[in-house]
Amino acid sequence: MSLRNVTFDEAREEMRSRAPLPEPETVPLDGLTGRRLARDLRARVDNPAFTNSAMDGFAVRAADAAGGRPLRLVGESRAGVPFTGDVGPGEAIRISTGAVLPDALDAVLRKEDADDRGDVVVARTPPPAGAFVRARAEDVRRGDLLLPAGHRVAAHEIATIAAMGLGEALCDRRLRVTVLGSGDEVVGPDRVLAPGQVYDANRPGIAAQARAAGAEVLTSGLIPDDRDATVAALAAALDADPAPDLVVTTGGVSVGPHDHLRPAFAAVGVRETLFGVQIRPGHPLWLGVRGAQVAIGLPGNPVSAAVCFHAFARPLLSVDDDWDTRMPLAVAYRAATPRTELIRCRERDGALVPMSRQASHDVTSLAGATHLAVIPAEAEHLAAGERVRCCRLA
Repeated sequence: MSLRNVTFDEAREEMRSRAPLPEPETVPLDGLTGRRLARDLRARVDNPAFTNSAMDGFAVRAADAAGGRPLRLVGESRAGVPFTGDVGPGEAIRISTGAVLPDALDAVLRKEDADDRGDVVVARTPPPAGAFVRARAEDVRRGDLLLPAGHRVAAHEIATIAAMGLGEALCDRRLRVTVLGSGDEVVGPDRVLAPGQVYDANRPGIAAQARAAGAEVLTSGLIPDDRDATVAALAAALDADPAPDLVVTTGGVSVGPHDHLRPAFAAVGVRETLFGVQIRPGHPLWLGVRGAQVAIGLPGNPVSAAVCFHAFARPLLSVDDDWDTRMPLAVAYRAATPRTELIRCRERDGALVPMSRQASHDVTSLAGATHLAVIPAEAEHLAAGERVRCCRLA
């Protein structure tokens, strides 16, 4: 049974429940950024892998260095070339940052705290035991959890993974997305607009959002306002090799005489699971499934399509955005509809400034926007400073 005219949160929950579950694949280190881990990632080695010096200076016994006693220098430990001899009582070695600290020694005397006399060294400021020493495994032990399954790897986390000697990780396969626009009035940027025509904003815009969500965009085509052509285009998209996990359409999903997508989806075996959400913009949102494949029909206005993709298609791609953060409105806001409104805002000094134009055809409301704010259906007027739910745009 299809859900009809549901709330914003009910629609998002339906999207999460329909997210495709791709099979895992091994991904090399240089391709991990943005990928979702299919298995816990655990440390392969201790970090540090050995006890070492945090400073350039001298490795000593803290007890020997106390009281300004001269210590005889018997060797050196430098990065990559450990000292292999014995260090007896009253002796020390030179040591570099990151170099192995011999087991017999327990502190590092910094160069700036030492009187280096060539063959002996005297501590001007004697170090306590453990001073400037990095103990083995003080950061992480072999087998400890680094990143959990389901985590999406950020660029700055690659250094952590590489430091563990991990050259690859098991990740969910990138979900494959096909983007289809519709409408006889839509043309590409290579054309001069004729009367009644508009430039195609949805296909490049939605494809970019899909890639930003970590998906692989397979194809992107335009469907004319014709029932048979729509059925043929959907069948070709769903049955392509490789097949998409998610088909995203824009426009043609409402109930007008030229809105052919809903019956066309039914004709190719896609079962409707949701139609209509109590939001502005984006009320005629549609969702359907065919086996493991999912299809989402977005409205045709570019603002509605972009907003709905962020709010509803990203959950289908298993992106867990934070919609529970609350921020204050910088100015008062009067709702234009009894539906929940998703308004485009710019962050300024920790507050949300609604973009000056909020209609679904006002594409400039996307330019410079940093957040979507949720204006509750029951809120006719919100005062400046009132806190509202919001989500940062990605």
